[in-house]
Order: sequence, then structure tokens, then C-alpha cells
Amino acid sequence: MPFRFSRVATQALDPSMRLIEDRRNAPVRGRDTQFRLAQQNMLAYTFDASVPGWGPPGLNSMPFLEVAKRAVENALDEGQLLYGADFEVKSNAIAKVTGDIYEQLTSAILWDTAAHWNTFMCGGPWPTSPRYGRPSVSPSRRRQVAVLNLPRRYDWVRLLVPAAQAEIDVIRGKLAERELSMPTSTPDIAIVVLPEDIAVDEMWRTPLGNLSRSSQQIVSRSHLRVERKLEPGEIILAMALKSSLRSDRLYQPLYEANVMQFLLEGHLGAPRVEFEVHALTTEGTGAGRIYQAASLHSAGTDQAHRAVRELYEPSDATQIVQRFLQFLNTRMVLVDA
Repeated sequence: MPFRFSRVATQALDPSMRLIEDRRNAPVRGRDTQFRLAQQNMLAYTFDASVPGWGPPGLNSMPFLEVAKRAVENALDEGQLLYGADFEVKSNAIAKVTGDIYEQLTSAILWDTAAHWNTFMCGGPWPTSPRYGRPSVSPSRRRQVAVLNLPRRYDWVRLLVPAAQAEIDVIRGKLAERELSMPTSTPDIAIVVLPEDIAVDEMWRTPLGNLSRSSQQIVSRSHLRVERKLEPGEIILAMALKSSLRSDRLYQPLYEANVMQFLLEGHLGAPRVEFEVHALTTEGTGAGRIYQAASLHSAGTDQAHRAVRELYEPSDATQIVQRFLQFLNTRMVLVDA
């Protein structure tokens, strides 16, 4: 399928694979939705040939804001082609889907990067095209990682081994006695060190190659393979992804980071859990200043560190790959070979 909209390709699509779902004769209860953006089909149509960062040079170096918006633009073009003046999609629906696509695109880029990393850690070759610097750490099967795209309202504590979950339950139980709680918000992506018993699975060393429906399912379900398997120190990086940063939501990632670090570092003895905020655009916000805040559990100690290590606005897919490899080279040195 084309990266850019094609009238010929669109008209040849099976109706089940179209980017726009006509809901006029099947209204959504309680809503006035007439046309719905079919997110999975949009990704499959737009990125069926390659994953940005691991595709052709033009795609890899294209401004990432343009890459992330391409699937929505293709869907809107299809709507105009098939439904003409009748076609209408509300701006809040476009904004939501743009954010979801940004998240899934980033997950796919990181997945393919991790797959090549893991192959190299197991003694395999490093790809020569696109050309990225090979890992600088010594190869070791113990240094394999997984990219987990966590679903909405998922409690990341479910990833931890039962003993760690039990300790967190004790904390929550004591709070509940005082009619208090500590809810966990879900980071969009978690990077984890693979436990030995599941690291043997070839899926962790297999690049997606595209964002077909089947590839999307691999990424969206990968967390289920890891549930109840992770030691606290094996969650090494969490990411909150936003298509844009609204002033009323700036503090949500800060809360997420603080709770993760309070539980994992402060109570379970894990090494530093890095947390990042990624956004397609940060224009018009004071996010850079707000995210200088210290992690609450570390404040007042000589181990004090920021809750959000960085606010990152990607320039292109190549930079996303290079930045992730740089993080892995630095962090995985700490994992015993």
C-alpha cells in the first residue's frame, strides 16, 4: 500500500480495510458520529511497506510530525473521495486518533530497533541498511530488551513478579485503612529487560517490517507475554507520548513518574527508573520548566534526580532510533553479562 494517498489503491480496497467507517446507518449510541476513523486500517494502509526509521531514506528523514499525521491525511482524503460533501469528522476525533497513531508508530520503531539489538546480543549480525552504529556493549543474551505498548487503564504493577506485587498490595492496604489510595496511571510504553525464561522466544528478535494488522497485534499484545515475570529492576524506561501538550495535562506524566519511582525505587529497591515525556509538539507550554521537578521520593537525599528525565520532541524517525540505541548502550552496561 502507498505511504501517500492513492485513489487507485483506495478504490481497490476491500470494504473491511477502508480507512473510514460509515456509521450513518449504524449510529453509535449516545453520539452523533456519522463517520469514524478506522485507526488500525489507517496504519496498515500507510505503513504496510516499512516501519519509519527502518525503511527508505526519504521516510526515515522526513519530519516526524508529517510522518505521524500522514495516516490521518490519507483517511481524510479517502472520506472526500468516497463520500464527498457528506463527509465530516470532528476535530476532537482527529486529535485523538493522531495521538494514538503517534504512540503506535513510536512503539513500532522502538520494537524493530529492539529486535535488531536483541539479535546482536545473541551473536547475530547487525543490519547494514539503514546504517546505524552497532551496539557498543558486549553482546549477551541477558541484555535483551522488550518494548511494551501498554493499553489504556492497564495497571503496570501486573508486569511484576508476584512477590513484588504483594509488597505493593501491602502499601495499598495500609493506605486503604485510612481511606487513601495510590492509583497507578499507565505509561504508554515500557522498556524492560527480558527475563531469561521468556527471552528465548524468537518474537523478541523479529522485526515487524511494517504496520499491517498482524504486526499491530504483535505489539499490542506483547505485554501479556511478560505479565508476572518482571523483577522490579527490569523496568528500565517508561514513556508518556502526547501528540501535543495541553496545559491541563502537563502534570499527568509527572504523577505517573513519581508513583512508579516511589514504588519501584523507594520501596522495592530497584535502580533508577527513567521516565520520559515524548510529544510531537511542545509549542506554547511551560513543560520544560515543569519537568525539571525532582522525583518526590528522592528529594532531600544525595540521590535526588528528576522525575521526568527529558521532554523529547522527535525530529525524524532516524533520530528516534539513534536516541534509543544510545540509551540502551548506556543503560545495558549495568546488566551483568
